[in-house]
Amino acid sequence: MKISSAGIILGIMALACSPVSANAAMPYLSGSAGIAVLGDSDNTARSYDTGYNLVGAVGLDGGRYRLEAELGSQHNGVKDSHRDVSMTTCMGNGYIDIELPLSSFKPFVMGGFGVANVDENNGSGVEADDRVFACQVGAGIGFTLVPLVTLDAQYRYFTTATPELAGRKYSIGTHNFMLGLRVGF
Repeated sequence: MKISSAGIILGIMALACSPVSANAAMPYLSGSAGIAVLGDSDNTARSYDTGYNLVGAVGLDGGRYRLEAELGSQHNGVKDSHRDVSMTTCMGNGYIDIELPLSSFKPFVMGGFGVANVDENNGSGVEADDRVFACQVGAGIGFTLVPLVTLDAQYRYFTTATPELAGRKYSIGTHNFMLGLRVGF
């Protein structure tokens, strides 16, 4: 599964960077930060503290459609313990932007898939990790600050296949509320 997920992401990026797409699309960089609300794990009966996530991406903006490659990091503590769970993600995302005539606002919907490395630290330096398939869906709104610079506010639901850490299986489902900047060049 690890090889097929990486192959799918590379295929999307190769398509997005093809000569036809590159001639019609504007490249951009984006960065976002936000809060991450990791849902209780059904498999381990654990509850998590609200955490944070950081995301950086490079993409191509074709006007109504965007494709991007994203790297992200998320961190959540385990309630009433010194344990924490963190994830490093590599995602391929697609966006549909909805044009509003004569408006600086542009709503969008998005979806993506890729891989997540889920890591648990037990508070005493012992770590366990697992790399699993991940996907996300979301919606938001972009506001054009100046030409080529957009402020994005968005919600994403992020989930993974079931990782196994230190012999325990986890269920991962995260509600992410993010604010970021997108800069075209």
